[in-house]
Amino acid sequence: MPVTGLQQLLEGVLDRAPTSLALLGARESLTYRALADAAAAVAAGLHRQGVNPGDRVAWRLPNGEEALVLSLACYRIGAISVPVNQRFTPAEITALVELVTPRLVVLPAAEVLADTDCAAAAGDRLVPWPDLLGAEPLPAVNGLPEDHPALILFTSGSTGHPKAVVHSHRGCLAAIDSCRQALAFSERDVVLVGKPLSHAGGLQTQLLPSLQAGARVLLATRPSPETAVSLINRHGVTEYGLLASDLLDFVDYLEASGVSLPSLRLVIGSGDTVPIDLQHRFQALFGWPVLEGCGLTEVGSYYAIQPLHGTRHPGSIGRAAPGVELRILSSTGTEEVPVGSIGEVAIRTSSATLGYWRNPAATEGLFRDGWLLSGDLAQRDADGTFWYRGRRKLVIVRRGSNVHPTEVEEQLDAHPAVHAAVVVGVPHPRDGAVPVAWIQPNVVGEPVDGEVLGTWLAGRLAAYKRPITYLPIDALPRNGAGKFDRALLQQRAIKTLAVQ
Repeated sequence: MPVTGLQQLLEGVLDRAPTSLALLGARESLTYRALADAAAAVAAGLHRQGVNPGDRVAWRLPNGEEALVLSLACYRIGAISVPVNQRFTPAEITALVELVTPRLVVLPAAEVLADTDCAAAAGDRLVPWPDLLGAEPLPAVNGLPEDHPALILFTSGSTGHPKAVVHSHRGCLAAIDSCRQALAFSERDVVLVGKPLSHAGGLQTQLLPSLQAGARVLLATRPSPETAVSLINRHGVTEYGLLASDLLDFVDYLEASGVSLPSLRLVIGSGDTVPIDLQHRFQALFGWPVLEGCGLTEVGSYYAIQPLHGTRHPGSIGRAAPGVELRILSSTGTEEVPVGSIGEVAIRTSSATLGYWRNPAATEGLFRDGWLLSGDLAQRDADGTFWYRGRRKLVIVRRGSNVHPTEVEEQLDAHPAVHAAVVVGVPHPRDGAVPVAWIQPNVVGEPVDGEVLGTWLAGRLAAYKRPITYLPIDALPRNGAGKFDRALLQQRAIKTLAVQ
């Protein structure tokens, strides 16, 4: 049995142009040949540490060469790569190690002593990065089935504890190839990866599709707008993907600085909805629209994305991504809803997860008749365009009527005094639950005028959808995935209203 497609991810570029640059670094760059050789050497280093096919290798590394090389090395020998989110708390790290029982936990050398969180959880499994270097390169392990586990990613845990999502060699490659097609990466591109590699958004939708296509890649960890602009202009970056929440700061900076970015051909915002007002501001700056898509850790990629060419519908998440089939199901999950109605997105694709690690009950509930139930709510137009309407678990049921937070947030974000808004549900003795809005004003410390915002919404939303109160906040908190932390904001809202 030959090696898997994922193990051969770089082979096409190695055949065509082995000396072309793969990674662009501040001190030195790395060719595709050097990258493949480094992965083979680190694979040998893992083997020397006793790692065998099926063993888990957890790692907490910044966006950089080491994280990429280690990922490729794991795939090479059939180990399961387990990225550890840099934002995880000590309790989350301990729970992760107890759940996946890694053979090794890899840290940068400088952090082995300083990172007491990982050290306490990992014990004698802790290995500094330099200990994996210096071995003779190891050939890829032959005979792995395509459904052999390759990668464990963790969900953002916005409504509970993060779950460990297992992806196979086949699934990883399908996700990577879907994004390569959707974003039209080629050897002419220079791609800035600012999303963390511990998430599908950084690893599977940006980094690896770029390398599969032979592009040059810059790795950063959620760079500030100023840093991103410097990197883009210095290296002629053509594509930049970032979280929707970070896109807001990026546009703010560009408007204030007046700097231009002539090399960019594509910017994609994901992880949350991109407000219409922000899309208009982006269009005014660049003369072309920001791309929007919707992904899922359980899919390892985008399941829907706006087309690069042809008609785009601002505010939509576009059409099914390459290699993906989508349906919109009723609340029972047994039948499709009519066109234009809101329902749950069901997904069928080769990139779908194998399931949740050591959680058969959750895995069983994730699938129905071969379709993955996403938990996302959306509606479909007659032309096949999808519109995201939020998470099923976040819907606020007010006296039997559904309030979708994203719909309310979109209207609030359009108000000139609002920098960003998050709407959460708070239990209510008569209504069941009511919407409450957290408002980050455009000017820090500026008071939030609930009466003004209520009047603004009155002509835009039905009365039952409008928040009962507007709470000011200087900066909206983020969760481990970099998204707005809705669970924390809901808890704070409940406490705040309890004392009023």
